[in-house]
Formats: sequence, structure tokens, C-alpha cells
Amino acid sequence: MAEDLDRIVPLRTEGDRTPLFCVHAVSGSAYSYAGLSRVLGDDQPVYGFEAPGFDNDRTPVRSLPDLAAEYTRILRAFRPEGPYRLLGWSLGGLLAFEMTKLLTAQGAAVSSLILVDAGLPVPMPLPPERDILIRFIRDMMGLSEEVPAELTALFADWPQDVDPQTVFEAVEKSGLLPEELDAFVLEDQYDVFRAHLEGFYSIDVTGRHDGHSAHILAERSPAEDMDWSRQLPAAELYTVPGSTHHSIWGGDSLLTLSGIVRRTLDTESGQAFGSESGQAVGSESGQAVDTESGR
Repeated sequence: MAEDLDRIVPLRTEGDRTPLFCVHAVSGSAYSYAGLSRVLGDDQPVYGFEAPGFDNDRTPVRSLPDLAAEYTRILRAFRPEGPYRLLGWSLGGLLAFEMTKLLTAQGAAVSSLILVDAGLPVPMPLPPERDILIRFIRDMMGLSEEVPAELTALFADWPQDVDPQTVFEAVEKSGLLPEELDAFVLEDQYDVFRAHLEGFYSIDVTGRHDGHSAHILAERSPAEDMDWSRQLPAAELYTVPGSTHHSIWGGDSLLTLSGIVRRTLDTESGQAFGSESGQAVGSESGQAVDTESGR
């Protein structure tokens, strides 16, 4: 059966460097990486993976190992020979790690694996529907841990098993989200979000990757939830100052992030990296970024 190559979204096709493939977060959208593709450099092609069910007629996939296996097949159909460069934010980091294991087992070279503020899951029961919906709406608002008062008030009287459609209609009327995100669009995107969250809560992450890797953390994210030291023992760790899980993709934080990504990719060929040991300097912004090697 032919692979679904439409899952690969071209964000920047120009450039003669090895392409960077970015794996979607829990939303399923590849366009989280549009800003990165614009500032990473004119010579760096960037592609994103878009999830089944996001803006297409596919059924969302609930098994993250199955999703990683599908993306690995698609990647090799799109680009049969390595080396491969993979990057993933949040849940996308987990998917990129799973893809890296599969590619390596197939004898393909993964020259860089970059995680961005990626949590390491522990199998546990899925939260109540109400809590998942709050997390979904918060994610759609581009917020991290904080829950705005307007959203708290909206959910105040709803039961744990609230019907999602009731929530979407109320959110549409509330004006919390742009008007194009109406109840119909929210319903479709929630199906994808919930499927991926179900996969995140059920996966047991095994194995390790000893190759070239990095994990870029938002300063205001809980680092204890993002300890990949067993799975990625050689990973370089970086912290983007002042950033949150979502704001890391904008403003000076994005410039700093792109500088780290660019330098990480450059180290594949042994080019000079960063400044003094223990620091890397962000592109254009000049912000210092903490790093810790091999932890």
C-alpha cells in the first residue's frame, strides 16, 4: 500500500543542507514549526509531519508506536536514504525518539535528534473528560500551565463527564478563541488532540539512543517531567531563558531556539559549536543559554 506522503508538509524547500523533519505536537499540526523554518537559515530545508485526522479525512491514530512506525515508513518513502535529522516539540519529541529507534534498527543513520520541551510519559489512566477539555482549550489559546479566569468560569459548573460538544459551543460564544475556531473546527481538532493524549498516557517508553542529540527546555517548564537521561545519555541540554512551553516559539525565545538548533545541526560535521563550555549563545538575540552535557 502506498504511503500517505501528504503527512509531510513542506515548510521550506530551498537549501542544500540535509533536510530537518519536525514532528507535530499533541495538536497534530505541522505549522508550529513555520516560524522556525523562517529563521533557521535560507540554506536549511524544513518539513513537518501533520497527523492523520488533522485537516484531512483520516481517522486519528491512538497508538503512538503505530504513529511513529507510519511516519518512519513515510519518511523513508519520501527520502529513501539518510542521514536523517529529526526534531520534535512536546509530544513530537517522543514521536521523534520512537522514529529514531526504528530508523536505527533499520540501519539508517540519524545524524541529529532534537527534542524541544518534551515530557517523558509514564503510563497512567486518562484524566476525566472535563480536564482533557480544559487542557485542549488552554493549548488552543497558546497557554502552558496557567488557566485564565475566563476559562475557569466557563468550566465551573460542568461535570467531569461533560459532553465535548457542549464545551465547544460555549467556547465559541465566549470569544476566548478566534472566531474561525468555531464549534465544528474545535470538534475535529479535539478528536486528534484526545487521540494523541490517550497515546501519551498509555505508552511505556523503552530503549535508548546513544547518537547525537539535544534537548532544549523552556525555563518555566517543570524540568523534572522532562528527564530523558536514561533514553538519551549523550544528549546536550539547553534552557531558553524566560520562556514557557508555548512562548519558546516566539520573539527572542525563537531566535535563541533557532540558534541552538542550527549549532546542534552544525556539530554533525564537527564544526565549532557555541562559546565557552557550558554555554551556547542564541542567534541574533545574544541571550545566554544554559547547557548541561551528557545528563
